[in-house]
Amino acid sequence: MFFERYIKDPLQFAWSDPKKIFVGGVFQLISIGGIISGLLIMFASVIPSLLDIAPELALFTSLGGILVGFIVATIGVVFTAFIYGYYMKIIENTLEGSFELPEWEDFKGLLSKGAHFFLGIFILQLIFGIISLIITAPFVILLLLNDNNSNVLLFNMFINLVSFVLSAIETLYITLATINFVDKKEFMGFFDLKEVISKISIEYVLVIVAVALVSILVVIPVIIILLIPVLIGIFTQNVFLMIAIALIVLAMPFLQMFLTVFGYRSYSNYYLSKKESILEENTDSENNE
Repeated sequence: MFFERYIKDPLQFAWSDPKKIFVGGVFQLISIGGIISGLLIMFASVIPSLLDIAPELALFTSLGGILVGFIVATIGVVFTAFIYGYYMKIIENTLEGSFELPEWEDFKGLLSKGAHFFLGIFILQLIFGIISLIITAPFVILLLLNDNNSNVLLFNMFINLVSFVLSAIETLYITLATINFVDKKEFMGFFDLKEVISKISIEYVLVIVAVALVSILVVIPVIIILLIPVLIGIFTQNVFLMIAIALIVLAMPFLQMFLTVFGYRSYSNYYLSKKESILEENTDSENNE
C-alpha cells in the first residue's frame, strides 16, 4: 500500500503526460536563464562606474544596464511563479482525485497561486528564522564571551543541533502547510498550526525519506548517462566537451520538473490519506457518543 500510494502512483502521474513536463522544463530554463542573465547584466553594468571607465558615459550605461537586467530578471521570476502556480494546481488535482496533470493554461491564475506560495513560504521561513535566532542568540553571546575551549565546543554542538532540529521541523511543516493552503483555498492555510501539525506522523517522515531516495535513484543513472559524452569529450575535442556539458545543464530543469511533480503528488497523496483518516476517526467518535 505504501509503495503503491507514495511511489508507484506519483511516478506514473509524473510520467502520464511528458509534453506537460517538457513545457515545465522549458519554463524552468527561461526562469533560471532570466534570473541569472538579469543579475549578470546588472552586475556588468556597474563595472564601468566602479572602475571609473569613461565617467561621462558610466552613469548612463549603469542605469540602462540595471534597468535592462532588472526587466530580464523579473521575466525569470514571473516564469518561476508560473511553475510554482502549476505545482499548486498539481496538489489541487490530487486532492480532487484526478490522475491527470493540469493543463498549462490560465496563466493569470498560475501567477497568483505562485505569488501567494512565495509570500507564504517567505513569511514561514522568516518566522522559523526568528525562532532560531531567539533560541540560539544567548548561546552565541556566551560563545563569544567564553574562552574555555571545551565550553566553546559544547556551545557549537548545541547551536548546530538546534539549527538541525529547527530545519527538520521547518521542512516537515512547510510542505504540509503548502498543501493545506491549496486545500483550504485561503492564504491563512499556511499558518493553520493545529491543522498542519495534526497531519505530521512517522508515516509522513517515511514518505519524505522515500521521495528523497527515489529522487536520488532517478538522478544517479541520468547523471551517469549524461557524463558519458563528457568523458568522451575530455579525451577528444574541447568542442564536444562543451556540447556535452551544455546538454547536462539543459537536461537538469526537465529532470527537476519531473521529480518535483513526483514529490508534490506523493505528499498530496499522504495529506489526502491523513485527512480521510481524521474524518473517519471524528465520525466514529461522534457515532460512539
